[in-house]
Amino acid sequence: MKKCLLVIVIAFASMAALAQTNKMFTWGVEAGMNFNSLSFDKEMFESGNRAGFFVGPKVKVKVPIVGLGLDGALIYSLNSAQVQAADMVKSKNLSYLEIPLNVRYDFSLLKVLTLYLATGPQYNYCLSSDATISDFYGPVDGGISRSTWGWNVGGGVEIMKHLQLGVTYTIPISNSGSLELSDVANVFTNYKQKTVKVRLAYFF
Repeated sequence: MKKCLLVIVIAFASMAALAQTNKMFTWGVEAGMNFNSLSFDKEMFESGNRAGFFVGPKVKVKVPIVGLGLDGALIYSLNSAQVQAADMVKSKNLSYLEIPLNVRYDFSLLKVLTLYLATGPQYNYCLSSDATISDFYGPVDGGISRSTWGWNVGGGVEIMKHLQLGVTYTIPISNSGSLELSDVANVFTNYKQKTVKVRLAYFF
């Protein structure tokens, strides 16, 4: 896991170096809303959609193939999670550092308007403290995975090569954590976090 994270960080740094030398990239910032839900192995557990937000720097790199490119970001994300089982409802905001790295394809419609599709891996690291996590799950109620992986699929529009509006769905690859409830027949379950992002970016 640490080696994979190192590869992503090196790739992101390489993007920045490429920007400095070849002028093939554009820096920007992006922000938006998260809509999260949890998917459980056991049907007795449920999770409604919860809203959060994210913000961070972003870089876009051109590839010498028409329409093809890369984009990456370093995002602070606040996700709101909720667990429902029997008469129990638990909810808590958990903060993450997210590093998406996507391959994208642009379709130019007009001089001022471009459609794009993007897909690629995303690494997530939970920044919330042990105390915060324990407060959410309880001291013996399982735990959360500090490091998780997902796969992004999304698209959107770019206006005047500066303003970008898009939607991304993150498909969970690894489990986000486990949950064991002693007051619900000692039931144990793994779960994954599904996320839809509505994003707004501005490139300088």
